[in-house]
Amino acid sequence: MKAKHLLGMAVIVYSTTASASEIVHQFNSPSFSGIGYSSHVMTIYNMELARKLAIAAEKKAEQLKAEQDAKNTTMARFVSNLESRVYNELARQITEKLFQGTGTQVQGTFAFNGGTISYVKTGNLITITITDANGNITTMTVPIGDFGWLQP
Repeated sequence: MKAKHLLGMAVIVYSTTASASEIVHQFNSPSFSGIGYSSHVMTIYNMELARKLAIAAEKKAEQLKAEQDAKNTTMARFVSNLESRVYNELARQITEKLFQGTGTQVQGTFAFNGGTISYVKTGNLITITITDANGNITTMTVPIGDFGWLQP
């Protein structure tokens, strides 16, 4: 009897219907399947663009650092300080000519750094015209009567 049960169980287990479907190959890459291809291409484009921008930013940062390092040398600081003092002295001399008491020079022009600086003193006004090497003009009008310590 036991053999019959075992045989019956074996028949039941092995007699179930087998089901199968056709094997279909699908590509995972959107480049081959076409599904999601445009977003795939945009992702690649954005990655390439981000990398190019990062490289450009690194180059610019390196260039700025090199320029800063060149300006920060002892000699560069000395030249900058000397240049500042020379310009300060020149401005002082011009100011003395313009704002000294009676008998001072009423007008004048001089060349400086490829441009010209001219001034005209009329009554209680001084008009200073600065023309740079590119032809850009800056005009300042200073009232000398409004300042008590600058009275002619």
